[in-house]
Amino acid sequence: MNDSAKHEQLDGKVLIVDDEASIRNVVKMFLEYHGLSVTTASDGEAAIQLVNEESFDVLLTDIMMPKVDGLTLAAEVEKIQPDMLVILMTGFASVNTAVEAIKRDVFDYILKPFQNMQIVYQSIKRAIERKRLLNERKTLIDDLSQANSELEYHRNLLEKKVLEIDSELSHRVERLTVLYDISRSATSLADLDSLLNGIMERIISLFPSTVGAMWLVKPEQRTLDRVLVKGLKNQGVLASSIGMNDGVIGEVVRSGHFSHFRTVDEVSDPAIRSFCVQENIDNLVILPLRYENEVLGVFSVMHRNNSEFKPDVINLLMAIADQASMSIKNAELYRGQQKMFRETIEALATAIDSRDNYTGGHSNMVTTYSVMIAEKMDFDEERLEVIRVAGILHDVGKIGITDTILNKPGKLTDEEMNIIKAHPVLGRVILESIDALKHISEIVYHHHERFDGKGYPDGLEGEQIPLESRIIQVADIFDAITSNRIYRKSMPRQKALDIMRENRGTVSDPEITDILLDLYEHGAFEPFLS
Repeated sequence: MNDSAKHEQLDGKVLIVDDEASIRNVVKMFLEYHGLSVTTASDGEAAIQLVNEESFDVLLTDIMMPKVDGLTLAAEVEKIQPDMLVILMTGFASVNTAVEAIKRDVFDYILKPFQNMQIVYQSIKRAIERKRLLNERKTLIDDLSQANSELEYHRNLLEKKVLEIDSELSHRVERLTVLYDISRSATSLADLDSLLNGIMERIISLFPSTVGAMWLVKPEQRTLDRVLVKGLKNQGVLASSIGMNDGVIGEVVRSGHFSHFRTVDEVSDPAIRSFCVQENIDNLVILPLRYENEVLGVFSVMHRNNSEFKPDVINLLMAIADQASMSIKNAELYRGQQKMFRETIEALATAIDSRDNYTGGHSNMVTTYSVMIAEKMDFDEERLEVIRVAGILHDVGKIGITDTILNKPGKLTDEEMNIIKAHPVLGRVILESIDALKHISEIVYHHHERFDGKGYPDGLEGEQIPLESRIIQVADIFDAITSNRIYRKSMPRQKALDIMRENRGTVSDPEITDILLDLYEHGAFEPFLS
């Protein structure tokens, strides 16, 4: 036997049936050596008795035996243990015997005498594996059957429960669908104008022959400015600005409560009444847009064709007003945060630029050039904002470099140059520590890479360099060579342009460089160049 068979262990129960004791014993010892549990019988009758008493995985039986032959034994075993696999042994092979074995669905057929015990071993091994797969298949089928039964049971329970609550839910769903749709659209739109337009259009679409209008408070002017009106048919005119104390609109602002006018005759405000007549309005409701105790504005829904505002509709409009108020306040807070954030980073950039007497405003100029290039490349507003922030802070790492090096009038030593080259690394460290600026850290880190791979810090080349970094690099170089430095004057424009052309494809991205040159040639940079 070979080494792999010698050490391989099998798991299973084998019944050996043969009227020759020597064959039984030799095969038994061989199979037990490989870890199998082996039982033997000298004839078919004894084997049948054993099969009735315990289960086996494999029956290995001789065909030619007294009393009960192997084929008959196989047939009897199939009745008692249908899952047992049968392997026949014979020293008198014939076509008829082989055909009969096939009919009996015998697993294997082995000729005696055995030329090599491996033949027996491999046949038993295949049978054990087949039995294992059959058992696993049966277990899986049983499990699936049980799972299907349980699933059917629970499905029936669920269907019953659904039928019980369907009538109760249907009414609630009908009332809440409108509010849900508007709430979902309101929270998904960041732009306030788009948000308010979406809310008003949804209201107009739900109520035929309706006009909707909205005013927002301008506290500094103590006015309400109309921001939108929807559903006009006859070019009726609503005032674009209303005093906070004027008319029914001002009354809603002052009181913080809605006003419902069931007929136009109830409207005392001449401007609103005139509009209602122009647009054939029959009745209207005016609701405050209120966040906590602060009134942010009002919106009005006006019906034509004698349609009436029922209490549930007014309740729905009040809920919509609450949602709109929350969105308006969130937008105000977001704008305030963005303004404070922008002012903070601009102040930081100014502080960094001011340390170098000759590069004041450098970060702003790099940002200006970068944004102009990005606009030519059709960046959307979100990506343009990334360019703005990255441009402003591209040199933030210089905060860690001493003024002695930054303002050195002569040539820098190798050691000093290495310190300068570390500023993108320090910039990334600084920006990664600020959640709101993490997204630009890699842009800042790579803005001194070269298109040919000879830049720093990582020696990236071509499109391995982030696109935003390539844009800022081109803008940075252009501003550097067209501005005064402590160690040199600004270069003449023609020489600066020649350098930019020489750099394309080696130092800088050729396509981005071409965009910058095209902007220059069309006079886009004139306001910024001395």
